[in-house]
Amino acid sequence: MICLDSDCIIDFLRGKKEAVLAVSKYKDYLSTTEINLFEVLVGINIKKIINEKEEIAAKLFFDSIRILPALTFGEYASKIFAQLVKDGKMMDQNDCLIAGIMLSNGCDQIMTRNDKHFSNIKEINAINY
Repeated sequence: MICLDSDCIIDFLRGKKEAVLAVSKYKDYLSTTEINLFEVLVGINIKKIINEKEEIAAKLFFDSIRILPALTFGEYASKIFAQLVKDGKMMDQNDCLIAGIMLSNGCDQIMTRNDKHFSNIKEINAINY
């Protein structure tokens, strides 16, 4: 199972070739998290004029892949964040939450354009597209 990061989802929805090819290649193994769904939909809904086509395309996309539930991720995410702070490596809290959700659901791969965001988490393999 491969988790799609928000940047990959956004690039796919915008039709960027690299993202479309990567998503197509792994289409049977894809998932994402509630956090990524939140980030993408905030980006669509925060605009002064909401583009209904973007909103529909995003909803259809999210309906087509598995959304990893955020049930028991807190312990994973807190340990990841605490260890990174101890090591002097900062990471966005949302990315720690994404990593926690992934690991609590048995997912250890994320497809992202920003592999640096996850490179300090040894349990996660970042796939750059």
